[in-house]
Amino acid sequence: MEREKELEYLVEALIKMLGKSNERVNDLNKRVVQLEEIIRESVLQEYKSMQPGHEIPVFSN
Repeated sequence: MEREKELEYLVEALIKMLGKSNERVNDLNKRVVQLEEIIRESVLQEYKSMQPGHEIPVFSN
């Protein structure tokens, strides 16, 4: 009976750990999607600024 309780506790602990791990993966995935959107917008802005009719900024040192 004691062995069964230990196994039950272990299974519950593993399920909790897996749930927290999944939350972290979901959070990481959200951040990656945000980063992709920022990069996409940045590239699009650069592309638009390079189109005819737009001045290309000149930077001097």
